Amino acid sequence: MKFVVIMLAVRVIFALLIIAAVVILFLGIRRLWRRTQPDQPVRRGLIVALGLGALASPFIAMKVAERNYVLARVPEPLEVAEIEYRLEESWGAGFMPGDNETGFVVYRLTDESADWARKQGNRLGNMLGGAKGSWRQTPVDDSSDETATSLWHPYDRDADMVAAGLPLRHPPTIFEYLEKYGFGIPIEKGRDQEADQAIQSGESFYSYGKGGSVTIVDPGRGKVYFAYAG
Repeated sequence: MKFVVIMLAVRVIFALLIIAAVVILFLGIRRLWRRTQPDQPVRRGLIVALGLGALASPFIAMKVAERNYVLARVPEPLEVAEIEYRLEESWGAGFMPGDNETGFVVYRLTDESADWARKQGNRLGNMLGGAKGSWRQTPVDDSSDETATSLWHPYDRDADMVAAGLPLRHPPTIFEYLEKYGFGIPIEKGRDQEADQAIQSGESFYSYGKGGSVTIVDPGRGKVYFAYAG
């Protein structure tokens, strides 16, 4: 309970600081504007541009920080050419018990990085960033023990779900991995199929991370898939 109160207080303080900064900025721009004359359009234009730039800068900074955060999920030394697809959704306040977050991101590697990954062959897992031994070669282990089964086949014990079309001993899929807490997301058709082929074949590497995440490096397609449900 204390944690929730602290987080709420931090958010309120942050919001108040933003409001105060906007008010101070507005007052400063108004003061500059009043010092100009109607026959000074260039100076007034610069003041307007300054104000718009100042107002937009927090948004731009937030977007840059968000992009860097998303790119940081790709293991070194791989380099990303573009974020090809991204869908992330959350339910709840984002920091309270019971909140849920689900996401699926597809990164396309640069040609040089993809070529490098392919040349590593079976050694690629040892060349990627992360704890030693954290990268495993696909196909993913989805049935060796109860933990593996719960990650990739959370509905195997649910008779209703099995009857609905998820038979026992079916191949692992990203869809089912993301559905393990019942908070699925509408992934664009075909996007998850590529990831399914990567985790079911023997040519990719995967690693589990924080927040119920799994990262899959697919050298053949030159892509990295990041999925999480937590």
